[in-house]
Amino acid sequence: MMDSDCKTHIEGPYKSLQDHINKLTENQNSIVKKFDVLTNNVDELRKIITQFSEKVVALEEVATDRRRLKTEIKVLKNRIDELYAIVKEGKEDDSCASDVQEVESCHSGFSSSSKVTMTTGLDRDTIRSAYEDVRSDASPTEWAVFKFDGARIVCSARGSDFTEFRTQFSDDDRAFGYLRLQMGDEMSKRKKFMFVTWVGPNVSVINRAKMSTDKAIIKDIISNFAVELQLESQAEIDIDQFKDALNRAGGANYGTGIRDL
Repeated sequence: MMDSDCKTHIEGPYKSLQDHINKLTENQNSIVKKFDVLTNNVDELRKIITQFSEKVVALEEVATDRRRLKTEIKVLKNRIDELYAIVKEGKEDDSCASDVQEVESCHSGFSSSSKVTMTTGLDRDTIRSAYEDVRSDASPTEWAVFKFDGARIVCSARGSDFTEFRTQFSDDDRAFGYLRLQMGDEMSKRKKFMFVTWVGPNVSVINRAKMSTDKAIIKDIISNFAVELQLESQAEIDIDQFKDALNRAGGANYGTGIRDL
């Protein structure tokens, strides 16, 4: 009788202990399953982050393509303006000519009754001098501006202050600029050169059309530069934009050793 009571007394706590063990096992299994779910979620999150990173890269490429497309549209617009001006000028020349002799006079630039179309000339000595001055490491001159004096392109100004450079271009002007900018970082400072074409918003269509030919003439002297830009508004005459264009042309800047103009 006592053996039976003792057995019952022992089996009770043993059963309770076994129940606790079973519950712990169930909890452990539940934790393992949840950990597996968490691991799967982390893997999914990694995939989402990877996809997001790829989309960010794609957006950056789209932004670059948009800038390139904007530049190409501007070039195309200028080409259309040039073609329009050529057609318009041809009609004006036809209207002023009554025979072959008069047509030849109209195009030669010697007819006082027609619109004079003269070949652009260069003040080669002053332009070359300014060009070499900007390129010289021994010179403080960091920019030169070239404008039209009648039918000739001359050097109109030189300087070293970028603020002064910006003031050289008015809404009625056609002009060219040549700049020297210091680029690079603390370990690799270097000079970079830029050529800019300025066509003010008030410039006539015909004079806009002539800029392509006139630019080719002055580039016979100003031939060494890393970047060429066409500017049509004061907002585009920005030193940060200039340096950004030079960086894109020649590689990224990683340091802080840039000397502003």
